[in-house]
Amino acid sequence: MLDLMEQLRRTLASYPDVRRWWIGLSGGLDSTLLAACVRDLQLAVPVHCVYIHHGLSAHADEWQRHCEALCRQWQIPFTALAVDVQVGGQGVEAAAREARYQAFETLLQPGDGLLLGHHLDDQAETLLLRLMRGTGVTGLAGIQKERALGQGFLLRPLLGCSRQQLEQEAQRRNLQWVEDDSNSQTHFDRNYLRLQVMPLLQERWPGFRRQWQQTADLCEETAALVEEVAVADLAACQPERSREGASLEMAALQGLTPFRRGNVLRLWLQQQGRALPEKVHLQEVESQLVPGRSDSEAEVSWRDVRLQVHRQRLWLLPDLQSPVPGDPLGWDGSTPLRWGSWELQLETVTSGGWRWPSQGVLVQARRGGERCHPAGRSHSQVLKKLLQEAGVAPWLRPQLPIITTLEGEIVAVGDLWCCRGWESGSGPGVRLRWEYRPA
Repeated sequence: MLDLMEQLRRTLASYPDVRRWWIGLSGGLDSTLLAACVRDLQLAVPVHCVYIHHGLSAHADEWQRHCEALCRQWQIPFTALAVDVQVGGQGVEAAAREARYQAFETLLQPGDGLLLGHHLDDQAETLLLRLMRGTGVTGLAGIQKERALGQGFLLRPLLGCSRQQLEQEAQRRNLQWVEDDSNSQTHFDRNYLRLQVMPLLQERWPGFRRQWQQTADLCEETAALVEEVAVADLAACQPERSREGASLEMAALQGLTPFRRGNVLRLWLQQQGRALPEKVHLQEVESQLVPGRSDSEAEVSWRDVRLQVHRQRLWLLPDLQSPVPGDPLGWDGSTPLRWGSWELQLETVTSGGWRWPSQGVLVQARRGGERCHPAGRSHSQVLKKLLQEAGVAPWLRPQLPIITTLEGEIVAVGDLWCCRGWESGSGPGVRLRWEYRPA
C-alpha cells in the first residue's frame, strides 16, 4: 500500500468545494489509519475528528479518551457526541448505526464532508448480509462510496482496500488502535460472517472480495438505470399533491407493465418519505387497485402507507395520526385551532366570504344525517350527497370541520361553502383555511 497517500490525496483533491473535512474516528484500525493519513496530507482546509459515544460498551469512555489523546497528539480538533440508541424492533447493530448517522447528519454543515473508514471486507460482509435477508439490485450495490448526508456528504475513500492491507499499513506506521470487545461475539450477524464464514471463502476463493465488489459495481449501474426508467415513468403518471394526499393518474399506471408499475410506486413512495412496499404489497396493489374500479372501496395499506383509487387517480392518503375531536369545540376565531392533523385559521376577505356569528362558533365533525342549504342553491340537501357531488375524497369526509352557531345551525362546511343566510355578499367577511399540519 505504498500508494495509499497518493490515492487519498487525489481522491480528496477531487472535492475542491469542501470547506471542512470531518473524520468519523472510533479508535479502531480503519478510522485510526484514515485519520493518520489525512493528517499527513496537510490539507489546505480544516480537518476535525468526531467520536460517537453509543453508550453500549463499558469501554466506551476509555475509547473516547483514546481518540481524544490521538487527536491532541496529532493536533486535530476533536468532538465527541453521545447518542441514545433506541433498539425497538430492530437489532442493536442497526439501532446503533441509525443513531450514529443521525448524529453525523446533525453535525454536518454546508461545505462539510465526512470521511469514514469502511473497507473492502466491510463491503463483502454487507453484500452477504443483504443476500441472506433478501434484496434487489439496489441492495446488492452495497455500501455507497459517496452520498449526501444532512447539509453535507459522506465519503468512504478506503472502500477499495482490504482490511489486511490497512492493517499492514497501520503496523508500518506503528499506530495504536483499540479492538471493540463486541467484535468477538458471534451472536451478532456481521461478526459471525467475519469470524466464521469469510475465512472459509478466503481459503477457497482468495480473490472473492474484489469479485464481489465488481458485482456491486454492476448492480449500482443497473440500479441507476432502473431509477432513470422510474423517473420517466413517474413523470408520465402526472404526480400531484393536494389536501387529499399525493396521487398518480391511473390510466398512465395501467399502461405500464407490473414491473415498471412497482418501480414507479417505490420511487414515488420514497419521494413522499413513506415506507417502501414489499413484494406482497405490490401483489395486493395489482389485484385490488390496478383494475381501478371507481366504485371500489378497496384499500391496500402497510406501515404508514394507505393507497386507494378515487376519481381515476391512485391516492396516497395523508398520514392522519391525530384523530379529530369527538365533541364540538368552541372557537372565537382569533387564533388558529388545532383540528386533529389539521389547522383551522380564519382570514378576512373584502367580499365573497361569510359572516362570523357574534357569539362565536362550534367546530364539529360529521355525525351523519346532517342537512344544509349551500348559498346559491334552491333547497337544502343531505350533507353526504353534497360532499359526493363536490368530489370530496371519502377518507377526507370524516375529517371535515363543520362550523355551526352555538345553537347548532350550520354556518359553513369546511372551506367548501357557506350556508344560505350567512354569506357576506359584496361586503367584508371571513373565510376558513383548512390545512394539513401533522404533529
